[in-house]
Amino acid sequence: MKAVTIICAMLGCAHLSLARAELEPCALAQMVIAGTQLVPNVETPGDYDAFVESKATDQPFVVQQYLSNPMPSDARLMRTLSCKMRTAERINAAHSEADTSPPASGDTSCAQVQHTLLQRVRSEIPDAELVLNPDHAVIEDESSTFMGPMWLDPWPFSAVSGDGEGSLRLASRALHVPWAWWIPLPERFKGNYYCHLAAPDYLRALLKGEAVP
Repeated sequence: MKAVTIICAMLGCAHLSLARAELEPCALAQMVIAGTQLVPNVETPGDYDAFVESKATDQPFVVQQYLSNPMPSDARLMRTLSCKMRTAERINAAHSEADTSPPASGDTSCAQVQHTLLQRVRSEIPDAELVLNPDHAVIEDESSTFMGPMWLDPWPFSAVSGDGEGSLRLASRALHVPWAWWIPLPERFKGNYYCHLAAPDYLRALLKGEAVP
């Protein structure tokens, strides 16, 4: 699968089982978005206000993960995953050593993260339980902003829709602020890459026919 090949190239095949089965979604998202083998710690703010105020950090290397947008029929099933992460440039600035190669190879996109999460979920579902074919899903290019209020509007973000023919359309919303940028901003605002995505448990329910978009 394409996403598996990409992860293998970025992380090394020895890390593939870890990347697919054990990592928190936003930890995997950080590794994919920046092309790095560094595994961040994951914090999960308890509510919306705490998530809005939260930040990814360099030392310790921490990303923020938040689930929202519950199914009307099942409030336990969240439909949207939001990750606050660092760009490759900021990771390299914070974690590079003089005698080693930079730990991050370069930024990808929220759309690539969405593709990777979809394929990870697919790999966990037995063929006999699969109702929707993820290979037919349309993963749209990320929509992007560099302003926090615009990334949060509308809230919650809806990442999944149907195409009327039994396939899924997956959208993502990015906040991308480069580390080296001409716009004067406080350091804490630079070098960030945020994504709104379809939550893995929701994708699993969709592929198994247990939920509809």
